[in-house]
Amino acid sequence: MDRKYGWTDKGILGFIFAPLGAFFLALGVVLYSVGAGNEPDDPLMFLCVFGGMGVIFLLVGLGFLSVDLHRRSAMRRAVDSGDYVMAKIAGVQKRTNVNMGGTHPSVVECHWTNPDTGETHVFFSRYLYFDPTDMLTADEVPVYIDRMNEKAFYVDIDAVLPKVVVHR
Repeated sequence: MDRKYGWTDKGILGFIFAPLGAFFLALGVVLYSVGAGNEPDDPLMFLCVFGGMGVIFLLVGLGFLSVDLHRRSAMRRAVDSGDYVMAKIAGVQKRTNVNMGGTHPSVVECHWTNPDTGETHVFFSRYLYFDPTDMLTADEVPVYIDRMNEKAFYVDIDAVLPKVVVHR
């Protein structure tokens, strides 16, 4: 089965900042190499301003991308391990801090209590760009957990949803 690991707001920002930073860095290098400006120090100024901004944006973008790629890799490892628990679906929440195409995505919140420790774990699904409230086919959802790293998990929300086709 093809799993959808989704991108978070950090990954999306990384996709924006990294190319923007690479563009400004390249622009600063090109302006420096062609000797842009009228004064002798002008090319260095272009390199410092455009190149400096480019390096900052590029590093921030690559940082955001690496965090999200690491998260997706951990989710993949959790699924590949095959260890899962059945977590009770607690509800659906809108993520109002994210706006994609004029809509806020939803996440499904689910809870699982570890019988060994008595700790209750709260998990959230990937972003869903529709309201899944009336479509859920079960009260529990499988959550794949990496036993070596409890922060690595994957909520298999597609297991409790029918095939959904969104028309816009």
